[in-house]
Amino acid sequence: MYHSHYTLNDYEVLEIKGELDCVTVAERKELIENVPTVFDCNIVFDLSQVTFIDSSGIGVIVYLFKRLREQGRELILVGLSGQPKELMSLLRIDRAIPVKDSARSCLAS
Repeated sequence: MYHSHYTLNDYEVLEIKGELDCVTVAERKELIENVPTVFDCNIVFDLSQVTFIDSSGIGVIVYLFKRLREQGRELILVGLSGQPKELMSLLRIDRAIPVKDSARSCLAS
């Protein structure tokens, strides 16, 4: 799911690269399920290097959003462009999950 991560104040930024599709989700299922327990702060998904998202990818994002919200934490999406941005807008995911331009813009809010 994510290829690298770093901490930025109260946020753990997970950098996701390539495609977020059914193959990736199936291969990284355990990693995905452990995100809320491995990291104990708010999560930022940096999707600036994601080229494609399908329904499995959307499902993972919504799943993690709900799990984190239950724990009183945030999931923020950053760096959306191209097909991923269009899909988030079409499905109105961007109305439920905060979307920012970059990880640094999370510090301003």
